[in-house]
Amino acid sequence: MVGLGSLTRWWRRPGAAPASTPGRRRLGRYVRFGVGTLAALTGLLAVFRVPALMPHVVDPIELKILDWHVQLRGRLPPPPAVTIVAIDEPSLTRIGHWPWPRTRTAELVARLQAGGARAIALDLLLTEPDRHGSLEVAQGLARAYRDLGLDRGSGAPARFGRLLEEALAGTDSDGAVAEVMAAARQVVLPYVFVFPPDAAPPIDDDSRRRLNRSAIVTLAEREAQEAIEPVEATGVILPLERFHRAAAGAGHANVIPDVDGALRRTPLVVRFGAGTFPSLMVEVARVGLGLRRTDIRLTGDQRVQIGPHRVPVDHQGFMQLTYYGPRQSFRQLSAADVLLAPGPPVVDGHIVLVGFTALGLMDVRATPFDTEMPGVETHATALANVLEDRSLWRHASLRLPEGLAVLLLAAAPPLLLPRLGGLRGSAVALALAVALAAIGHLAFRRGVWVELLPMLGALAVAHVGTVTYQVLTEERERRWIKRAFQQYVPAEVVEAVALNPAALAFGGERRTMTVMFSDIRSYTTFAERHPPEEVVAVLHEYLTAMVEVVFRRRGTLDKFIGDAIMALFGAPLTDADHALNACRAAIEMSETLEQLNARWRAAGRETLSAGIGISSGEMVVGNLGSSQRFAYTVTGDQVNLAARLEGLTKDYPTARQIIISEGTYALVRDRVTARPLGSVTVKGKLQAVEIYELIAMAPSGEAGRG
Repeated sequence: MVGLGSLTRWWRRPGAAPASTPGRRRLGRYVRFGVGTLAALTGLLAVFRVPALMPHVVDPIELKILDWHVQLRGRLPPPPAVTIVAIDEPSLTRIGHWPWPRTRTAELVARLQAGGARAIALDLLLTEPDRHGSLEVAQGLARAYRDLGLDRGSGAPARFGRLLEEALAGTDSDGAVAEVMAAARQVVLPYVFVFPPDAAPPIDDDSRRRLNRSAIVTLAEREAQEAIEPVEATGVILPLERFHRAAAGAGHANVIPDVDGALRRTPLVVRFGAGTFPSLMVEVARVGLGLRRTDIRLTGDQRVQIGPHRVPVDHQGFMQLTYYGPRQSFRQLSAADVLLAPGPPVVDGHIVLVGFTALGLMDVRATPFDTEMPGVETHATALANVLEDRSLWRHASLRLPEGLAVLLLAAAPPLLLPRLGGLRGSAVALALAVALAAIGHLAFRRGVWVELLPMLGALAVAHVGTVTYQVLTEERERRWIKRAFQQYVPAEVVEAVALNPAALAFGGERRTMTVMFSDIRSYTTFAERHPPEEVVAVLHEYLTAMVEVVFRRRGTLDKFIGDAIMALFGAPLTDADHALNACRAAIEMSETLEQLNARWRAAGRETLSAGIGISSGEMVVGNLGSSQRFAYTVTGDQVNLAARLEGLTKDYPTARQIIISEGTYALVRDRVTARPLGSVTVKGKLQAVEIYELIAMAPSGEAGRG
């Protein structure tokens, strides 16, 4: 709160006002430094993912912020030359339940080739021989023929044997698929790597040689090998040898979801043994672009180069996916339509992905747009990102500027809030947070992923910590202010001063206001004639009633001087009607004393009389005490004049024994009835002053001299 520094200098004793001693100020600086340090450490731990627990805390939140970027950006138009042939529910209805005979797969590939496809990715794991019904029947008859030991030389048994061989040849659907793939030289097949802790099946030398034919053979210089360290597999599951040899290429189809189970990235390269192997979509892009295997390379600036396309990846070779929208964002053809249509599909120049979208068959993944997206569509997203150079870039070099931003944001609230105050400081913190979010989203739209959580977290910790300390300090000071002033000023004034201690500036301030002095006449004589207990009781009743009037008219009790009362109007809070309120208070005090006298007279007790002097003008008000004692009071020529005017009430016959100065009269002349008493030279002043008897408050529309 602004002004607390001035207020806290008033206290050095336990239980009094909080002191702004050098030690107290140092404590405040230490607390703010500690808050800033805690905020900076929190942000830096999030930036550099230290300790090991941080990825489990930071990553899920940061990934949700990334999803927010995606949803705020909305849909993107996918490349028109990427088409999905979907094995969907209508296909299962029209063609039959899965698995289909592989002759259907061969027919599908042949039709896509006839339609002009540049490359065909079969998102199907062809790791086992075909086991459809007709093949099993033919194989059973062949086993029975061999078991019977029939003569194969001539006659009916020989002819039956030849028929069985022809039937077996006609049911070799795997051979049909391999033949079509070998003729097309456009088909790319998937294989699957096995990662720890899963058990890895053994791989023979022939399989290793076949796998090595798909390896990246042009790794760049040492810088690239240091910049990209792909995840390492312990085993691999390959397609059947006849398919692998016939395909134009092969790549791994592994997907590694994020910690929350959603798929936002994909490994473009994986290390196995001594080789580095591309993903299925990298290989499809290579075949579709007509590139040689040597046109794929890793670069020292942390990218995977695929011919003219340079795809940014992280240090493990993962590409961050940029989704184009929810499921079915890409052009899709039903597999049944491709197989049963009279002519080939229109896929001229397209790269085609064949995969499952039917419920119960598809491998689904959660994405920023969808909780269930078919795996073939996530592959299509990766392929489209490669072809459009649309990948989201997240380089390790970003951590340095993010760390510097964390330090600046952690330092901002502890430095700014004591100067700006809680409300303006919170507005600045909110503006910084909004600006960070806007900058992060703008960077996202330009293909750069800036992690916002560490910076926002540092700002939040610093702001909340600083505000909490400020609130606790202010609350303590507010409680002290209330205790200190509740016996001097009205409750509403206490609340206002507690909210704005700047009104109590240390050392005082020059202000135009009004001072009132009230004193009991012949109090010494009264005290001599009555027992001390009675004197105390009467004085308590009198002073209580008078102070209530002062408070009711927005006055501040400065002090009791024995039986005298000194009151201020217009401080500590500014009051434009300070003179008028002082006059009202004086008349009400006179009326209240009349009521007290009537009650005392009825009880057979002695009555009292009191004089009141009021003066208005410029004076100095504030903490005019010492370092050891707080004294909120006023000083100035008008204060002395008010005290002298109270004394003059003994010498001038007046109706209410109230005398006001010419300064007060000038401020209230249109609102009171007053009588001039002439000029008088009071003690301590060289020049005579005009004084007036205050008679009454003027009725509405009437004022003037009595």
